[in-house]
Amino acid sequence: MYNHHDPDCPNFSEAGLAAAQDAHFNDIFCDCHRYVEPHVMPNGTAIAWPCGWSAEEAIAWRVAHDLCRPS
Repeated sequence: MYNHHDPDCPNFSEAGLAAAQDAHFNDIFCDCHRYVEPHVMPNGTAIAWPCGWSAEEAIAWRVAHDLCRPS
């Protein structure tokens, strides 16, 4: 796995993923994410979610871990 995508994933692209990881509070969903825990990106707010997670689960996890976008 490279940058949280498998190299054979149709969403794999170094430039596209770098931009997704740099965006603050970005949620990265992909069917190739085979890990079980969310991966917080180096910027501390973008998160790659495990395969199968819904937006509702992601929001609940962000709330529980105090990683929501400031209002």
